[in-house]
Amino acid sequence: MVALLVSLRWRQLAHQLGRNPWMIVTLIITGLLALGMLAVLAVGLLALRVAAPQAAITVAVLLGAVIVAGWWIGSLFVSADDSLAAERFALLPVTAGALLPGMVVSGVTTIGGLGTALALLLMLLGWSVSGPALIAAILTLPLALATCVLGARVLGGVLARWLARRRARDLVVTVGVLLLACSGLILNVALTALTRVGDIGGAFAGLADMLGWTPLAAVFGAPAALAAGDLAGFGIRLLIALATVVVLWFAARALLAARLVAPIQSSGGGRVRSGGFVDRMLPATPVGAIAARSLRYYRRDPRQIINVVMLLALPAIIIGITVMNGLQDEGIGFDAVITLLPAINALLAGTIVQMAVAYDNDAVALHVLTGVSGRADRLGRLLGFGIIAVPVTVALCVASCALAGRMDLLPASLGAALGLSAVSAAAGAWAGSFLPGRAPAPESNPFGRGSSGGAQSFVAMLVMSPITLVLGAPALGFAIAAIWTPALGWVSLACGLVIGAAALWGGAVLGGRILDGRWPQVLAEVSSEA
Repeated sequence: MVALLVSLRWRQLAHQLGRNPWMIVTLIITGLLALGMLAVLAVGLLALRVAAPQAAITVAVLLGAVIVAGWWIGSLFVSADDSLAAERFALLPVTAGALLPGMVVSGVTTIGGLGTALALLLMLLGWSVSGPALIAAILTLPLALATCVLGARVLGGVLARWLARRRARDLVVTVGVLLLACSGLILNVALTALTRVGDIGGAFAGLADMLGWTPLAAVFGAPAALAAGDLAGFGIRLLIALATVVVLWFAARALLAARLVAPIQSSGGGRVRSGGFVDRMLPATPVGAIAARSLRYYRRDPRQIINVVMLLALPAIIIGITVMNGLQDEGIGFDAVITLLPAINALLAGTIVQMAVAYDNDAVALHVLTGVSGRADRLGRLLGFGIIAVPVTVALCVASCALAGRMDLLPASLGAALGLSAVSAAAGAWAGSFLPGRAPAPESNPFGRGSSGGAQSFVAMLVMSPITLVLGAPALGFAIAAIWTPALGWVSLACGLVIGAAALWGGAVLGGRILDGRWPQVLAEVSSEA
């Protein structure tokens, strides 16, 4: 059974790669990024091994706790996208006891599991400061992997019925995105707090010692205790680690057995209500209909909700970090730079519009069958996005100018933000017609395969960025100059509106022409399950 489940998972991956060459590119890029992170880990541990041996032990324990916590928390986001979910075996004559070993081993042999195993092997560089600790770390390495995989299965199984509800999934996704977006702000707060601690090394050592007594990091705390010569502590922590795996094993088996006889079915989002005031105000044309449907997606589709949240959160977070770092100098007026930060939304605008068709998945067939022109599709999606993005951008510009105490720079802030965002959205409307990207299917895990758009979105970003910078340069340039000569802000606003409007029309026309000749190919790309 173990060999069967492992081979089944890898055959599924090979099938997906064979059907979608872009997924191969995505896998290669992701693999290179992961290898880069592992290389940084190896170099850092090696440096600590030479310069501060005791600190290497502390870092190994803390890093191990982060890896385990990452697996456990990550189960909330990927459990809905599990290709070996218990429900898939509910009609087969198999038991939980027979399935669980194969599921655990197949979890270890995924790309993420193999990456985790490689990270644990590299952590041996830190444990090598002590011979006994190194031997203990090698022997407990399988125990650490089992803690990661079993803990993820148990937490995902316990919350499975709750996560089966649409609103629960949307809540988890939204909170997860906000935490991820706020990671820089959280790190900034943590670093600020550390600067007020007299003995930073002692604080980390105390935290590592505390975590070493918990199920989260006892498997790493045991070698650390052995390195410190604490044989009693080593024995107790090893017992905690073993007991953790045993408890997780029986809990995972019980949860798996329950789901085999009572499969969990995902629920939808409830009753669909009629359109609101904004929907009814839109014209009764293909452009208006597509814009209205886009607005409904922004309210109901968790993948689109993430985009709306990020449009508001990303500039706010960057402004918060800027203010916290005290980047305000009355002498040179550096605080005025805050008024230009809402323009960062241009990075999101292009990608959101570029992936608009991908979010539709096979529902885009409606446009093909009804003969909607490519221009109407592009204009409708741009209109729907603009109804959301423009008020958000204006509000951010007003807030940033008020925070900086420079309301005279509001025209410059609006010119840079609206101009760059309009040009970026126009570039996305054009690029999305031949590089539609990849998105998770409706009702699937928003953090699953294709959540970042895949390799197509990466290539599209490389194409859109120069266009945005070149066409948006006048609005941005005059906005920067307005910091010293505020009257130039009105020139920036005029450039942003005129060039942005022209770019939007050009992007819709050019993208529409490409779509008119590629509708079948685009439908195949965005609706493929590969």
